[in-house]
Amino acid sequence: MPRQLALKKPPLRGDDVKNVQRKLGLKGASVDGCYGADTAARVMDWKWKNGYRENRINGTLGLAGLGLLFGEIKFPADFRQRASTRKGKPFLARVRGIVLPLPPPVPQFSEFLIPDPEGAPDATGKRFHAGLDWFAPTGTLVRAPVAGRIIEARPSKDTTGQIFGGTAKIEAGDRKVWIFRHVVPSVTVGERVSAGRPVAAVSRWDDGPEHAHIEIRKTNEGGHRIPNMLDPLKFFR
Repeated sequence: MPRQLALKKPPLRGDDVKNVQRKLGLKGASVDGCYGADTAARVMDWKWKNGYRENRINGTLGLAGLGLLFGEIKFPADFRQRASTRKGKPFLARVRGIVLPLPPPVPQFSEFLIPDPEGAPDATGKRFHAGLDWFAPTGTLVRAPVAGRIIEARPSKDTTGQIFGGTAKIEAGDRKVWIFRHVVPSVTVGERVSAGRPVAAVSRWDDGPEHAHIEIRKTNEGGHRIPNMLDPLKFFR
């Protein structure tokens, strides 16, 4: 019986995953029957090329998605129309050399200096949000904006409250640290990643719209303080 395929911990495995991997064009060792970040990335590319709405482009394949992939269901007219206008791989779009970590559109507004009692303190002790919330459906892949080394990969432990999901942190060559919260990491500490490599997926959240919270520290040693942090939105525009 068909089952929904999505990024899970531990990852889903089976012959049905192998069939999906082959249908997506994977070959050789990539057809391993493990529904990991690389397979989910292929699913996102396939959804983009075949006209899924932008707010539905994630790494999950539900029963309808499986039917479309294997030709058991015909693509609706609106899918075909959107597909006819799309070219390339927008998920590897770059802004001044930085890969967009989540599918476009880029958020319009920054929450960096919005007061937040659980946020980062400034020199006077006032706390602020200190990051950017990029809304995307559960399971949407989060890609490394820059190359670097994973210095934290905290598993997701909860789907409720203000502190939910897990964390992935990338230390770049210039010592900046790119932090993704409310995610399910797919990397391990010490691992080196290239720009554009999937490093996590957006976590489920039962109390509101799912999103990845993005922060940038000037250095890891500087800690979670406003003087040590940069507004992420400035890097994506």
